[in-house]
Amino acid sequence: MIGAVIAQTHEEGFTYVQWIRCPACHLGVVKNTGAVAPSALVGEKVEGLPQDVEAAYLEARRCAGVDAFTSCELMCRKILMHIAVDKGDVGGRTFAQYLDYLEKSGYTTPAMSPWVDLIRKNGNISTHEIPAADRDRAFGTLAFTAQLLKIVYEMNFKVNQFMPAPAPAPATPPATP
Repeated sequence: MIGAVIAQTHEEGFTYVQWIRCPACHLGVVKNTGAVAPSALVGEKVEGLPQDVEAAYLEARRCAGVDAFTSCELMCRKILMHIAVDKGDVGGRTFAQYLDYLEKSGYTTPAMSPWVDLIRKNGNISTHEIPAADRDRAFGTLAFTAQLLKIVYEMNFKVNQFMPAPAPAPATPPATP
């Protein structure tokens, strides 16, 4: 971490603490014996997301950044439901119905099926089993979620930046009386 140390403590028997200010954004963080809060945002940025999908993805990224790996996987699983509803499915359905909708509507392809299934399985483990998710598994789940979001949303968002603007409609001559 690069930044200006504004203040620090280091007393016998107490935790070593630094207050650090970023020279670029001028925001601060606190470093307690190596742990930084708020932590850096984990995962890839994805453009063109609808507001609720973006909020869920940001929550998953923040969870991963503070070592809340089980919560990260739960959010990644929930993002699959958000995508289905955003793309036209109705709310209040079962999780399996949301996944079927994504597949039948072409938002997930057979080539994507193994990693969409991985998001589902890891989310299910985090939902229904006692052991907590570990860093590697959660980061993998987050990475596959990011790629799904890029394919479903970001690529269409980006292609629109390169599409020519539609030609204006030709003017119609005034009607003669």
